[in-house]
Amino acid sequence: MGCVVPKAQKKQTDSKTPKTSSAGQPISQAVNVSSVFEDTQNIETDYILHKLDPLITQRSYIMKGVSKSNTISRVVRTYNCENMRSELLQEFEENVNTLLQLKHLNIQGTMSYYCNKKRLSLIGEYLEGGNLLLRLDVFSQMQQFAMIEIFCQIMAGLQYLHENQITHGDIRLEHIMFTNKSLDKIKLVDFGISNSMKSLSTNWRAISTMHELSFRSPEALKGQVTMKSDIWSCGCLLYFFLTSHMPFQANNIQSLRNSILRGVPNFEGSEWNNIDPSLKQLISKMLHPNPSQRPSARQVLNHNVFVGRARILQNPNKTLQRHMRDFKISSQLQTAMLIYIADNLMSDEDKKKLMDEFMKFDLNNDGQLSKEELLSVYSRTLPHDRALKEVNNIFKKIDANGSGKIDYQEFVIATIDQKKYFNKEKLMMIFQQIDSDHSGQLNKEELKKLLRDMSIPIKKYEQLSRQLDSNGDGQINQEEFIGMMLQI
Repeated sequence: MGCVVPKAQKKQTDSKTPKTSSAGQPISQAVNVSSVFEDTQNIETDYILHKLDPLITQRSYIMKGVSKSNTISRVVRTYNCENMRSELLQEFEENVNTLLQLKHLNIQGTMSYYCNKKRLSLIGEYLEGGNLLLRLDVFSQMQQFAMIEIFCQIMAGLQYLHENQITHGDIRLEHIMFTNKSLDKIKLVDFGISNSMKSLSTNWRAISTMHELSFRSPEALKGQVTMKSDIWSCGCLLYFFLTSHMPFQANNIQSLRNSILRGVPNFEGSEWNNIDPSLKQLISKMLHPNPSQRPSARQVLNHNVFVGRARILQNPNKTLQRHMRDFKISSQLQTAMLIYIADNLMSDEDKKKLMDEFMKFDLNNDGQLSKEELLSVYSRTLPHDRALKEVNNIFKKIDANGSGKIDYQEFVIATIDQKKYFNKEKLMMIFQQIDSDHSGQLNKEELKKLLRDMSIPIKKYEQLSRQLDSNGDGQINQEEFIGMMLQI
Protein backbone atom coordinates (compact mmCIF):
# COMPACT_ATOMS: atom_id res chain seq x y z
CA MET A 1 0.00 0.00 0.00
CA GLY A 2 0.94 3.64 -0.15
CA CYS A 3 2.48 5.89 2.42
CA VAL A 4 -0.80 6.70 4.14
CA VAL A 5 -2.90 3.97 5.73
CA PRO A 6 -6.60 4.34 6.64
CA LYS A 7 -7.27 4.40 10.37
CA ALA A 8 -10.13 5.22 12.70
CA GLN A 9 -10.96 8.88 13.15
CA LYS A 10 -9.42 10.64 16.13
CA LYS A 11 -9.66 14.09 17.65
CA GLN A 12 -7.44 16.62 15.90
CA THR A 13 -5.34 19.02 17.89
CA ASP A 14 -3.00 20.83 15.54
CA SER A 15 -4.09 24.40 14.81
CA LYS A 16 -3.65 23.93 11.06
CA THR A 17 -5.35 20.53 10.94
CA PRO A 18 -8.49 20.44 8.80
CA LYS A 19 -11.70 19.24 10.40
CA THR A 20 -15.34 19.02 9.56
CA SER A 21 -17.48 21.80 10.93
CA SER A 22 -18.76 21.76 14.48
CA ALA A 23 -22.29 21.73 13.10
CA GLY A 24 -21.56 18.32 11.62
CA GLN A 25 -21.82 19.46 8.00
CA PRO A 26 -19.36 17.79 5.63
CA ILE A 27 -16.97 20.05 3.84
CA SER A 28 -18.40 21.05 0.43
CA GLN A 29 -17.57 18.51 -2.23
CA ALA A 30 -18.93 17.27 -5.53
CA VAL A 31 -17.82 13.66 -5.06
CA ASN A 32 -16.67 11.56 -2.13
CA VAL A 33 -12.91 11.29 -1.77
CA SER A 34 -11.36 7.94 -0.99
CA SER A 35 -9.78 7.49 2.44
CA VAL A 36 -7.08 5.19 1.05
CA PHE A 37 -3.99 6.30 -0.86
CA GLU A 38 -2.85 3.51 -3.12
CA ASP A 39 0.59 3.19 -4.59
CA THR A 40 0.64 4.87 -7.98
CA GLN A 41 3.16 5.30 -10.74
CA ASN A 42 5.90 7.88 -10.19
CA ILE A 43 4.65 11.44 -10.71
CA GLU A 44 7.34 12.00 -13.34
CA THR A 45 5.52 9.48 -15.54
CA ASP A 46 2.86 12.12 -16.13
CA TYR A 47 4.51 15.44 -15.23
CA ILE A 48 7.67 17.30 -16.11
CA LEU A 49 8.81 18.92 -12.85
CA HIS A 50 10.48 22.33 -12.69
CA LYS A 51 12.00 24.18 -9.77
CA LEU A 52 10.17 27.35 -8.88
CA ASP A 53 11.86 30.74 -8.85
CA PRO A 54 13.25 31.39 -5.32
CA LEU A 55 11.36 34.70 -5.39
CA ILE A 56 8.14 32.67 -5.52
CA THR A 57 9.17 30.16 -2.86
CA GLN A 58 12.37 28.88 -1.30
CA ARG A 59 10.72 25.60 -0.31
CA SER A 60 12.29 22.86 -2.42
CA TYR A 61 9.41 20.44 -1.81
CA ILE A 62 7.14 22.73 -3.87
CA MET A 63 7.62 22.52 -7.64
CA LYS A 64 5.80 23.30 -10.86
CA GLY A 65 4.52 20.30 -12.77
CA VAL A 66 3.62 20.46 -16.48
CA SER A 67 1.33 17.67 -17.64
CA LYS A 68 2.81 15.59 -20.45
CA SER A 69 -0.66 14.87 -21.83
CA ASN A 70 -2.17 18.37 -22.05
CA THR A 71 0.64 20.81 -21.00
CA ILE A 72 -1.50 22.24 -18.16
CA SER A 73 0.61 23.58 -15.29
CA ARG A 74 0.04 22.45 -11.70
CA VAL A 75 1.77 23.07 -8.40
CA VAL A 76 3.27 19.92 -6.86
CA ARG A 77 3.98 19.50 -3.14
CA THR A 78 5.91 16.36 -2.23
CA TYR A 79 6.12 14.85 1.27
CA ASN A 80 8.19 11.90 2.45
CA CYS A 81 6.03 9.81 4.80
CA GLU A 82 8.79 7.36 5.77
CA ASN A 83 9.64 8.92 9.14
CA MET A 84 6.09 9.56 10.34
CA ARG A 85 4.78 7.65 13.36
CA SER A 86 1.47 5.84 12.98
CA GLU A 87 -0.59 8.51 14.75
CA LEU A 88 0.94 11.23 12.57
CA LEU A 89 0.28 9.16 9.46
CA GLN A 90 -3.37 9.01 10.46
CA GLU A 91 -3.51 12.76 11.01
CA PHE A 92 -1.69 13.39 7.76
CA GLU A 93 -4.13 11.17 5.88
CA GLU A 94 -7.10 13.04 7.37
CA ASN A 95 -5.54 16.39 6.49
CA VAL A 96 -4.87 15.42 2.89
CA ASN A 97 -8.36 13.96 2.41
CA THR A 98 -9.83 17.23 3.64
CA LEU A 99 -7.60 19.29 1.33
CA LEU A 100 -8.91 17.24 -1.60
CA GLN A 101 -12.45 18.26 -0.65
CA LEU A 102 -12.04 22.00 -0.08
CA LYS A 103 -13.51 24.10 -2.90
CA HIS A 104 -13.71 27.90 -2.82
CA LEU A 105 -12.89 30.76 -5.16
CA ASN A 106 -10.38 32.24 -2.73
CA ILE A 107 -8.38 29.22 -1.58
CA GLN A 108 -5.95 27.15 -3.61
CA GLY A 109 -7.51 23.82 -4.56
CA THR A 110 -5.83 20.42 -4.21
CA MET A 111 -6.92 18.23 -7.12
CA SER A 112 -5.21 14.85 -6.99
CA TYR A 113 -2.24 12.92 -5.62
CA TYR A 114 0.56 10.47 -6.43
CA CYS A 115 1.95 8.07 -3.86
CA ASN A 116 5.09 6.15 -4.74
CA LYS A 117 7.72 4.63 -2.44
CA LYS A 118 6.27 6.42 0.59
CA ARG A 119 6.47 9.81 -1.12
CA LEU A 120 3.15 11.61 -1.48
CA SER A 121 2.82 14.34 -4.12
CA LEU A 122 -0.24 16.60 -3.98
CA ILE A 123 -1.36 18.15 -7.28
CA GLY A 124 -2.87 21.62 -6.89
CA GLU A 125 -3.91 24.67 -8.86
CA TYR A 126 -1.01 26.59 -10.37
CA LEU A 127 -1.50 30.32 -9.77
CA GLU A 128 0.47 32.25 -12.36
CA GLY A 129 0.07 35.75 -10.89
CA GLY A 130 2.74 35.32 -8.20
CA ASN A 131 2.42 36.04 -4.49
CA LEU A 132 1.61 39.41 -2.96
CA LEU A 133 5.15 39.95 -1.68
CA LEU A 134 6.56 39.36 -5.18
CA ARG A 135 4.03 41.74 -6.77
CA LEU A 136 4.14 44.35 -4.02
CA ASP A 137 5.54 47.11 -6.23
CA VAL A 138 2.59 46.87 -8.61
CA PHE A 139 0.06 46.26 -5.84
CA SER A 140 1.19 49.34 -3.90
CA GLN A 141 0.28 51.52 -6.90
CA MET A 142 -3.35 50.33 -6.91
CA GLN A 143 -6.25 52.51 -5.82
CA GLN A 144 -7.47 51.96 -2.27
CA PHE A 145 -10.77 50.46 -3.45
CA ALA A 146 -8.84 47.77 -5.39
CA MET A 147 -6.79 46.92 -2.30
CA ILE A 148 -9.99 46.70 -0.24
CA GLU A 149 -11.43 44.29 -2.83
CA ILE A 150 -8.35 42.07 -2.48
CA PHE A 151 -8.63 42.24 1.31
CA CYS A 152 -12.28 41.14 1.17
CA GLN A 153 -11.33 38.19 -1.03
CA ILE A 154 -8.78 37.20 1.62
CA MET A 155 -11.50 37.39 4.28
CA ALA A 156 -13.92 35.37 2.10
CA GLY A 157 -11.35 32.57 1.79
CA LEU A 158 -10.61 32.73 5.51
CA GLN A 159 -14.32 32.68 6.37
CA TYR A 160 -14.68 29.47 4.35
CA LEU A 161 -11.72 27.85 6.13
CA HIS A 162 -13.02 28.90 9.55
CA GLU A 163 -16.55 27.67 8.79
CA ASN A 164 -14.95 24.29 8.13
CA GLN A 165 -13.03 24.55 11.42
CA ILE A 166 -9.66 25.10 9.74
CA THR A 167 -7.17 27.61 11.10
CA HIS A 168 -4.76 28.91 8.46
CA GLY A 169 -2.12 29.80 11.04
CA ASP A 170 0.32 31.63 8.79
CA ILE A 171 -1.36 34.44 6.84
CA ARG A 172 1.20 36.81 5.34
CA LEU A 173 2.13 38.29 1.97
CA GLU A 174 3.81 35.13 0.63
CA HIS A 175 0.70 33.05 1.25
CA ILE A 176 -1.62 35.27 -0.77
CA MET A 177 -1.37 34.36 -4.47
CA PHE A 178 -2.80 36.15 -7.49
CA THR A 179 -4.63 33.78 -9.83
CA ASN A 180 -3.41 35.62 -12.93
CA LYS A 181 -1.33 38.59 -14.03
CA SER A 182 -4.25 41.03 -13.95
CA LEU A 183 -3.92 40.97 -10.12
CA ASP A 184 -7.65 41.21 -9.48
CA LYS A 185 -8.28 37.74 -7.96
CA ILE A 186 -6.43 36.03 -5.11
CA LYS A 187 -6.33 32.69 -3.37
CA LEU A 188 -4.95 31.78 0.06
CA VAL A 189 -2.26 29.08 -0.01
CA ASP A 190 -0.21 27.02 2.46
CA PHE A 191 -2.88 25.77 4.82
CA GLY A 192 -3.97 22.35 6.05
CA ILE A 193 -0.56 20.74 6.69
CA SER A 194 1.08 21.83 9.95
CA ASN A 195 4.66 23.10 10.13
CA SER A 196 5.58 20.13 12.33
CA MET A 197 4.44 17.71 9.61
CA LYS A 198 6.26 19.69 6.93
CA SER A 199 9.45 19.52 8.99
CA LEU A 200 9.09 15.75 9.36
CA SER A 201 8.29 15.08 5.72
CA THR A 202 10.45 17.63 3.87
CA ASN A 203 13.82 19.32 4.23
CA TRP A 204 12.05 22.59 5.09
CA ARG A 205 12.30 24.13 8.55
CA ALA A 206 10.30 27.09 9.86
CA ILE A 207 12.46 30.18 10.42
CA SER A 208 11.16 33.24 12.25
CA THR A 209 12.09 36.25 10.15
CA MET A 210 11.15 39.86 10.89
CA HIS A 211 8.60 39.76 8.07
CA GLU A 212 7.00 36.53 9.29
CA LEU A 213 6.85 37.75 12.90
CA SER A 214 5.22 41.01 11.81
CA PHE A 215 1.97 39.08 11.14
CA ARG A 216 2.04 36.94 14.30
CA SER A 217 -0.46 37.55 17.09
CA PRO A 218 0.57 37.86 20.75
CA GLU A 219 -0.87 34.42 21.57
CA ALA A 220 0.80 32.87 18.50
CA LEU A 221 4.17 34.10 19.78
CA LYS A 222 3.38 32.05 22.90
CA GLY A 223 2.57 28.96 20.83
CA GLN A 224 -1.24 29.25 20.94
CA VAL A 225 -2.51 29.60 17.37
CA THR A 226 -6.29 29.86 16.92
CA MET A 227 -8.75 31.19 14.35
CA LYS A 228 -8.62 34.54 16.12
CA SER A 229 -4.86 34.55 15.43
CA ASP A 230 -5.80 34.59 11.72
CA ILE A 231 -7.99 37.63 12.39
CA TRP A 232 -5.00 39.42 13.96
CA SER A 233 -2.86 38.60 10.91
CA CYS A 234 -5.57 39.98 8.60
CA GLY A 235 -5.78 43.11 10.77
CA CYS A 236 -2.05 43.59 10.13
CA LEU A 237 -2.69 43.09 6.41
CA LEU A 238 -5.46 45.69 6.28
CA TYR A 239 -3.27 48.17 8.21
CA PHE A 240 -0.44 47.51 5.73
CA PHE A 241 -2.70 47.91 2.68
CA LEU A 242 -3.86 51.31 3.92
CA THR A 243 -0.53 52.73 5.14
CA SER A 244 2.26 50.74 3.38
CA HIS A 245 3.83 49.88 6.74
CA MET A 246 3.12 47.42 9.55
CA PRO A 247 1.31 48.28 12.81
CA PHE A 248 4.23 46.96 14.89
CA GLN A 249 7.78 47.86 13.93
CA ALA A 250 11.22 47.41 15.47
CA ASN A 251 14.90 47.15 14.60
CA ASN A 252 15.39 43.54 15.71
CA ILE A 253 13.39 40.38 16.35
CA GLN A 254 13.28 40.65 20.14
CA SER A 255 12.09 44.26 20.06
CA LEU A 256 9.45 43.32 17.49
CA ARG A 257 8.21 40.47 19.70
CA ASN A 258 7.97 42.82 22.66
CA SER A 259 6.05 45.38 20.61
CA ILE A 260 3.53 42.76 19.44
CA LEU A 261 3.11 41.36 22.95
CA ARG A 262 2.27 44.88 24.21
CA GLY A 263 -0.41 44.95 21.50
CA VAL A 264 -0.70 48.72 21.01
CA PRO A 265 -0.75 49.53 17.25
CA ASN A 266 0.31 52.98 16.09
CA PHE A 267 -2.52 55.10 14.64
CA GLU A 268 -0.76 58.44 15.00
CA GLY A 269 0.63 58.81 11.48
CA SER A 270 -0.65 61.60 9.22
CA GLU A 271 -1.85 59.00 6.68
CA TRP A 272 -4.76 58.18 8.99
CA ASN A 273 -6.20 61.65 8.38
CA ASN A 274 -7.37 60.49 4.94
CA ILE A 275 -8.57 57.02 5.92
CA ASP A 276 -12.19 56.21 6.78
CA PRO A 277 -12.45 56.20 10.63
CA SER A 278 -14.55 53.03 10.37
CA LEU A 279 -11.55 51.22 8.92
CA LYS A 280 -9.41 52.37 11.83
CA GLN A 281 -12.04 51.12 14.29
CA LEU A 282 -12.24 47.77 12.51
CA ILE A 283 -8.45 47.33 12.57
CA SER A 284 -8.41 48.19 16.28
CA LYS A 285 -10.90 45.39 16.93
CA MET A 286 -8.96 42.91 14.79
CA LEU A 287 -5.76 43.79 16.66
CA HIS A 288 -7.33 43.55 20.12
CA PRO A 289 -4.84 41.91 22.55
CA ASN A 290 -7.61 39.65 23.85
CA PRO A 291 -8.45 37.09 21.10
CA SER A 292 -12.02 36.69 22.36
CA GLN A 293 -12.65 40.39 21.66
CA ARG A 294 -11.68 40.13 18.00
CA PRO A 295 -14.45 39.76 15.38
CA SER A 296 -14.96 36.58 13.37
CA ALA A 297 -14.06 36.40 9.68
CA ARG A 298 -17.76 36.63 8.82
CA GLN A 299 -18.18 39.73 11.00
CA VAL A 300 -15.20 41.40 9.32
CA LEU A 301 -16.51 40.62 5.84
CA ASN A 302 -20.00 41.89 6.76
CA HIS A 303 -18.72 45.06 8.48
CA ASN A 304 -20.53 48.25 7.49
CA VAL A 305 -17.40 49.70 5.94
CA PHE A 306 -17.55 47.00 3.23
CA VAL A 307 -21.29 47.15 2.56
CA GLY A 308 -20.78 49.38 -0.46
CA ARG A 309 -18.97 46.61 -2.32
CA ALA A 310 -22.08 44.40 -2.49
CA ARG A 311 -22.77 43.66 -6.14
CA ILE A 312 -25.41 45.50 -8.14
CA LEU A 313 -28.23 43.13 -9.12
CA GLN A 314 -27.90 42.03 -12.73
CA ASN A 315 -30.05 39.69 -14.75
CA PRO A 316 -28.38 36.28 -15.18
CA ASN A 317 -27.70 34.71 -18.56
CA LYS A 318 -30.91 32.94 -19.67
CA THR A 319 -29.00 29.99 -21.12
CA LEU A 320 -27.20 29.36 -17.82
CA GLN A 321 -30.49 29.76 -15.96
CA ARG A 322 -31.93 27.00 -18.14
CA HIS A 323 -28.87 24.80 -17.56
CA MET A 324 -29.32 25.13 -13.80
CA ARG A 325 -33.05 24.48 -14.03
CA ASP A 326 -32.58 21.39 -16.22
CA PHE A 327 -29.47 20.15 -14.40
CA LYS A 328 -29.57 16.44 -13.65
CA ILE A 329 -26.81 14.09 -12.62
CA SER A 330 -27.41 10.40 -13.19
CA SER A 331 -24.26 9.01 -11.57
CA GLN A 332 -21.21 9.85 -9.51
CA LEU A 333 -19.07 9.07 -12.55
CA GLN A 334 -20.85 11.76 -14.56
CA THR A 335 -20.24 14.31 -11.80
CA ALA A 336 -16.57 13.39 -11.65
CA MET A 337 -16.22 13.52 -15.43
CA LEU A 338 -17.77 17.00 -15.58
CA ILE A 339 -15.30 18.22 -12.94
CA TYR A 340 -12.44 16.66 -14.92
CA ILE A 341 -13.63 18.33 -18.12
CA ALA A 342 -13.98 21.71 -16.41
CA ASP A 343 -10.43 21.45 -15.02
CA ASN A 344 -8.75 20.15 -18.15
CA LEU A 345 -10.73 21.01 -21.29
CA MET A 346 -12.82 24.13 -20.73
CA SER A 347 -11.58 27.14 -22.68
CA ASP A 348 -10.35 30.26 -20.87
CA GLU A 349 -13.14 32.24 -22.53
CA ASP A 350 -15.84 29.89 -21.22
CA LYS A 351 -14.24 29.87 -17.76
CA LYS A 352 -14.39 33.67 -17.68
CA LYS A 353 -18.05 33.66 -18.77
CA LEU A 354 -18.97 31.24 -15.99
CA MET A 355 -17.01 33.29 -13.46
CA ASP A 356 -18.81 36.45 -14.54
CA GLU A 357 -22.18 34.72 -14.15
CA PHE A 358 -21.24 33.31 -10.75
CA MET A 359 -20.35 36.81 -9.56
CA LYS A 360 -23.77 38.10 -10.64
CA PHE A 361 -25.31 35.75 -8.10
CA ASP A 362 -22.63 36.17 -5.39
CA LEU A 363 -24.06 39.45 -4.10
CA ASN A 364 -22.06 39.58 -0.87
CA ASN A 365 -18.77 38.51 -2.51
CA ASP A 366 -18.10 35.61 -0.14
CA GLY A 367 -17.31 33.12 -2.91
CA GLN A 368 -20.44 31.01 -2.26
CA LEU A 369 -24.07 31.25 -3.30
CA SER A 370 -26.90 31.21 -0.77
CA LYS A 371 -30.60 30.65 -1.42
CA GLU A 372 -31.24 34.28 -0.55
CA GLU A 373 -28.77 35.48 -3.18
CA LEU A 374 -30.23 33.28 -5.92
CA LEU A 375 -33.74 34.35 -4.94
CA SER A 376 -32.79 38.04 -5.11
CA VAL A 377 -31.49 37.61 -8.66
CA TYR A 378 -34.25 35.29 -9.90
CA SER A 379 -36.97 37.55 -8.49
CA ARG A 380 -35.92 40.21 -10.97
CA THR A 381 -37.22 38.18 -13.89
CA LEU A 382 -39.79 35.83 -12.27
CA PRO A 383 -42.78 36.22 -9.91
CA HIS A 384 -41.66 35.65 -6.30
CA ASP A 385 -43.49 32.31 -5.82
CA ARG A 386 -42.10 30.89 -9.06
CA ALA A 387 -38.61 32.22 -8.28
CA LEU A 388 -38.72 30.60 -4.82
CA LYS A 389 -39.81 27.26 -6.29
CA GLU A 390 -37.06 27.38 -8.90
CA VAL A 391 -34.37 28.28 -6.36
CA ASN A 392 -35.47 25.48 -4.02
CA ASN A 393 -35.33 23.00 -6.91
CA ILE A 394 -31.86 24.22 -7.92
CA PHE A 395 -30.52 23.80 -4.39
CA LYS A 396 -32.08 20.37 -4.10
CA LYS A 397 -30.19 19.22 -7.20
CA ILE A 398 -26.92 21.16 -6.97
CA ASP A 399 -26.27 21.40 -3.20
CA ALA A 400 -25.80 17.64 -2.92
CA ASN A 401 -24.31 17.70 0.59
CA GLY A 402 -26.97 19.99 2.03
CA SER A 403 -24.50 22.64 3.18
CA GLY A 404 -26.91 25.47 2.32
CA LYS A 405 -24.36 26.97 -0.09
CA ILE A 406 -23.39 26.39 -3.70
CA ASP A 407 -19.65 26.65 -4.24
CA TYR A 408 -18.02 27.60 -7.53
CA GLN A 409 -17.27 24.02 -8.56
CA GLU A 410 -20.89 22.98 -7.96
CA PHE A 411 -21.99 26.01 -9.99
CA VAL A 412 -19.70 25.07 -12.89
CA ILE A 413 -20.97 21.47 -12.91
CA ALA A 414 -24.57 22.70 -13.03
CA THR A 415 -24.04 25.36 -15.70
CA ILE A 416 -21.43 23.86 -18.02
CA ASP A 417 -22.72 23.37 -21.55
CA GLN A 418 -22.84 19.58 -21.54
CA LYS A 419 -23.61 19.39 -25.27
CA LYS A 420 -20.44 21.35 -25.96
CA TYR A 421 -18.12 19.59 -23.52
CA PHE A 422 -19.67 16.20 -22.78
CA ASN A 423 -19.65 14.80 -26.31
CA LYS A 424 -17.83 12.23 -28.40
CA GLU A 425 -15.13 14.65 -29.56
CA LYS A 426 -14.21 15.81 -26.04
CA LEU A 427 -14.34 12.27 -24.64
CA MET A 428 -11.98 11.19 -27.44
CA MET A 429 -9.56 13.94 -26.36
CA ILE A 430 -9.73 12.70 -22.75
CA PHE A 431 -9.09 9.12 -23.89
CA GLN A 432 -6.04 10.21 -25.88
CA GLN A 433 -4.72 12.20 -22.92
CA ILE A 434 -4.91 9.29 -20.49
CA ASP A 435 -3.71 6.69 -23.01
CA SER A 436 -0.13 7.57 -22.09
CA ASP A 437 1.50 4.75 -24.06
CA HIS A 438 -0.64 5.53 -27.16
CA SER A 439 -1.66 1.88 -27.45
CA GLY A 440 -5.31 2.64 -28.19
CA GLN A 441 -6.22 0.73 -25.02
CA LEU A 442 -6.48 1.79 -21.39
CA ASN A 443 -4.68 -0.60 -19.11
CA LYS A 444 -5.32 -1.01 -15.39
CA GLU A 445 -2.85 1.68 -14.31
CA GLU A 446 -4.11 4.26 -16.83
CA LEU A 447 -7.70 3.72 -15.72
CA LYS A 448 -6.71 3.98 -12.06
CA LYS A 449 -5.01 7.30 -12.75
CA LEU A 450 -8.12 8.68 -14.45
CA LEU A 451 -10.37 7.60 -11.59
CA ARG A 452 -7.93 9.01 -9.05
CA ASP A 453 -7.79 12.32 -10.91
CA MET A 454 -11.60 12.30 -10.90
CA SER A 455 -11.60 11.59 -7.13
CA ILE A 456 -13.53 8.36 -7.58
CA PRO A 457 -13.24 6.20 -4.41
CA ILE A 458 -10.91 3.26 -4.90
CA LYS A 459 -13.58 0.85 -3.62
CA LYS A 460 -15.61 1.77 -6.73
CA TYR A 461 -12.74 0.93 -9.06
CA GLU A 462 -13.58 -2.73 -9.80
CA GLN A 463 -17.25 -1.92 -10.41
CA LEU A 464 -16.41 0.88 -12.85
CA SER A 465 -13.74 -1.23 -14.55
CA ARG A 466 -16.31 -3.92 -15.30
CA GLN A 467 -18.76 -1.32 -16.60
CA LEU A 468 -16.18 0.20 -18.94
CA ASP A 469 -14.66 -3.10 -20.09
CA SER A 470 -17.74 -4.41 -21.88
CA ASN A 471 -16.03 -7.35 -23.62
CA GLY A 472 -14.11 -8.48 -20.53
CA ASP A 473 -10.65 -8.57 -22.13
CA GLY A 474 -9.02 -6.56 -19.32
CA GLN A 475 -8.40 -3.60 -21.62
CA ILE A 476 -10.68 -0.65 -22.35
CA ASN A 477 -10.62 0.56 -25.92
CA GLN A 478 -11.73 3.94 -27.20
CA GLU A 479 -15.16 2.74 -28.33
CA GLU A 480 -15.90 1.13 -24.96
CA PHE A 481 -14.78 4.24 -23.10
CA ILE A 482 -16.77 6.73 -25.20
CA GLY A 483 -19.83 4.49 -25.38
CA MET A 484 -19.96 4.07 -21.61
CA MET A 485 -19.39 7.74 -20.90
CA LEU A 486 -22.13 8.85 -23.28
CA GLN A 487 -24.58 6.56 -21.48
CA ILE A 488 -24.05 7.99 -17.98
